[in-house]
Amino acid sequence: MKWWLVIIAITQTFYIQAQNFDKIGSGEEVKVTGMLAFSSIAYAHNGLVYPSREPFTWYASGNVNLSILDVSLPFTYTYSNQGGKFTQPFNRTSFNPSYKWAKAYIGITSMNFSRYTLSGHLFAGAGLELSPGNWKIQIMSGRLNKAIDYDVESDNLNEIVYKRFGYGLKIGYQKNKFGGSVTLFKANDVAKSLTYIPLNTLVKPQDNLVISLDGKAELFSGLILEGEYAISGLTQNTLLENELTKDSRKPVYALINGNESTGYFNAYKTSLKYNLSFMSLAFQFEHIDPGYKTLGGYFFNNDLENYTFAPSFSLFKKKLSLALNTGYQLNNLSNDKAGTTKRWVGSINGSFTPNQNVVVNGNYSNFSTFTKNRPTTDPFYFVGADTMNFYQVAQTASGMISYNFGTDSIRHGLQGLYTYQVATNLTGAIETAGAFGTNLSFGGEKVPTKTQITNLSYACQFIPMKAGMTIAGNLNQTIFNDQLMRFFGPTLSLQKALWNKLANLSIGTTYNRQFSNGSIQSNILNHRIGFTLNPKSKNSKKGKATFSANANYLQRFAIQAGESNINEFNLFLNLNFSI
Repeated sequence: MKWWLVIIAITQTFYIQAQNFDKIGSGEEVKVTGMLAFSSIAYAHNGLVYPSREPFTWYASGNVNLSILDVSLPFTYTYSNQGGKFTQPFNRTSFNPSYKWAKAYIGITSMNFSRYTLSGHLFAGAGLELSPGNWKIQIMSGRLNKAIDYDVESDNLNEIVYKRFGYGLKIGYQKNKFGGSVTLFKANDVAKSLTYIPLNTLVKPQDNLVISLDGKAELFSGLILEGEYAISGLTQNTLLENELTKDSRKPVYALINGNESTGYFNAYKTSLKYNLSFMSLAFQFEHIDPGYKTLGGYFFNNDLENYTFAPSFSLFKKKLSLALNTGYQLNNLSNDKAGTTKRWVGSINGSFTPNQNVVVNGNYSNFSTFTKNRPTTDPFYFVGADTMNFYQVAQTASGMISYNFGTDSIRHGLQGLYTYQVATNLTGAIETAGAFGTNLSFGGEKVPTKTQITNLSYACQFIPMKAGMTIAGNLNQTIFNDQLMRFFGPTLSLQKALWNKLANLSIGTTYNRQFSNGSIQSNILNHRIGFTLNPKSKNSKKGKATFSANANYLQRFAIQAGESNINEFNLFLNLNFSI
């Protein structure tokens, strides 16, 4: 079928004629934007046998985008002391001209109808998007895949691809609180596009037709119902002869080259949202059949059901906010796989702001997974792994409190942060499992990991001096089996704005010590200094420049006899210019 070439020609003709009388004479017919960047790194060390990087490296990059009547032509380059690369758009060009409520897609481009039909797949062809009034119409046609033949020398068995074409149409209407759309998407592989097909390849030419209906309605004030239903007819191998009798052949077979390898799969989702002044509720359900697939997407999850519930509340004149999000996922809907996996996800977030000086945040999240193996049905063969089901749960709780006070000339800020996380893995004869626990009938192995993170900080801003200071301390602790890892240290940093805030200077030092079961593992002192400059231009249209310089000096002190101290110095210089 070559009619998709005609569509490209028609669309290009429309582009030439309609594209863009609205910008002619406006002074914006041609627009140039882009960025130039240059970076360099100087490195020196003392005490290392193998240095971390080269003594000096530099890197230059840039991009220039030339727009002529909304036709974009991007150019990019990268170059360094290790080589360079330049790219221009003429081998992969996408033209997207628009005029009022019409927009065209020409060249190597992509469009999105829905995640069950056409979902961002690149195609070489043309598309059109029209939005007159309450209507929205999308149409596309082009080559989805370019044929890749088998090469004996490289033995690219896993890279064989048939040439594939796709055609799609979506028509939607939205008015006030109601709307809906219907989508048709067709894709087919050209069976004769490969010159040689190895006998041991699993790649077969396919044919696909997807029909989707979706809608949205506000049933009454604050209550919104949304949903989508899609059915995909997929022929896995068009090379098979259709040996079905005429009476047993379905009428749709003529549209999808149907045969014994043809299957029909459903996917649907629905959501219900209810919004009030102090509360909102949201529920969503999604079902995707095992084997559901659309040739309009690169990757698609199937064989699952998702349930999601998410209420939120705003109380006490919005001083207190609470949000809950919980979900449940189940796979192996046909019960024909070796294992079934269930996942529970839940989180609750809270924020309390009694006044403008105090903020309190809290969070709890829970993620658990239960995988149950399917027992063997052979009475003479016992697979021990059948009783080794797997359960994993990770729970995290965190809290933060901050207090800000001071005067117009000096501001103070105190902040405390604490996070606790426990992750547990269980293996054994687990019959059932829930979101927070399980019953282990016998055996089993419990492997918990507990992590605690504590951070305290004090910040002070001297307003007239345009300067600031931060003092912080952190403590991280992880317990796994019989191992206790502890990491702690203080940080001091100073900041100063210069030249009417056109530049900024910062200096800081961090000291860290790490212990394992009471034995010191590392002893590090890290010094930093940074400078940034953002000069103002009299004419912002001519571009903006930014310069930054950062130096880092790392001291790694010896912790065992016979070791030597290690010193490393890095200097980073960056220059950017954008227009």
